Amino acid sequence: MPTNLSDTERFERLKRFFNNRDRLCKCLGIEVTDIGHGTASTRMTIEDKHLNGADVVQGGAIFTLADLAFGAACNSHGNLALGVNMSIAFTKPGLSGSLTAHARETAAAGPLSTYVVEVKDEGGETIATFQGTAYRKRDKIDLSAWG
Repeated sequence: MPTNLSDTERFERLKRFFNNRDRLCKCLGIEVTDIGHGTASTRMTIEDKHLNGADVVQGGAIFTLADLAFGAACNSHGNLALGVNMSIAFTKPGLSGSLTAHARETAAAGPLSTYVVEVKDEGGETIATFQGTAYRKRDKIDLSAWG
């Protein structure tokens, strides 16, 4: 990967990478909308396929939305990072419209970093809070194909 990329170009390539390479999220209609230093946002328009038997958004779909934001945020530094521990608390059901998730890095020490992800509905109300820990490897993410 070229080392002289601006942050803006690197973040755009990362967005393309995640939006094309994460096959589960692509199937669920979840996309990365923004990436910055230790931050990322994702979005999902609620469709019938996201609903559970109680006609609310299935917890796994919400977790996946938050997990993609987490993954994009922890990989925003350029090194391959993988989640090693995650948890989620659901506070309100997702019903219709769209959901967004915003991840932010809260701490980084050595190869470990921690993140908080807030999942919100269209009204801006928090429906879930996700916490994750990532292990950052030394391997760089090759973004050369995503220019």
